[in-house]
Amino acid sequence: MVKAVRGAVSLDQNTEKDLQQKVDSLFNEVIIKNNIKTHSIVSIIFSQTPDITFNPAKALRMTNDLKETPLFCTQEPVCEDFPQKMMLRILLTFNSDLPGTAKPIYMGEAAGLRKDISGSK
Repeated sequence: MVKAVRGAVSLDQNTEKDLQQKVDSLFNEVIIKNNIKTHSIVSIIFSQTPDITFNPAKALRMTNDLKETPLFCTQEPVCEDFPQKMMLRILLTFNSDLPGTAKPIYMGEAAGLRKDISGSK
């Protein structure tokens, strides 16, 4: 069965190093918390706020063996009611026979995006 899981992380600064660290942290947390094997990943979509000018797909490929996995990046739309800055989101689709729904992961300031599911207050 194909499942999907969302997640997001905030960056501290717009640098390749910070992006690399945050992409790795978010990806690893999503994988671990949802018991996902990398060979079962179908695809990954990243979206980022306009103030992030580095490529998260490239960053993920540098530290993970995902040569055959389709990765896609897009920019978040600029909306009046979305004041967050330096946000990176992920939508990861994967095959799994495990019961239940996937656990979304929101890290750093991104926990405020979805207080209802992130455990943030």
